Amino acid sequence: MIDLTDKVAAYANALDDDIDAERFEQVRNRALWRGWIGTIYGAGVGTEAGYAFCTRHDALANAKLMREQCREIVRARNAGGAQHA
Repeated sequence: MIDLTDKVAAYANALDDDIDAERFEQVRNRALWRGWIGTIYGAGVGTEAGYAFCTRHDALANAKLMREQCREIVRARNAGGAQHA
């Protein structure tokens, strides 16, 4: 079983060089659709904005959004721990 706390912390620590976008294909309405998926450490990521995008730029932006959301989770967790110390 994956400890999601560790995954969130890992994504929060990702450098720009760890973030990329890869070609992505999926069948939509019985036709092959080609787009992009943002990745962190080579793993595809998704946010509320989705996971598949028409442009590489949008896929990269989404992966960076995922990193920022993970950073916010880590900051909140660390702030909560500091209050209880």
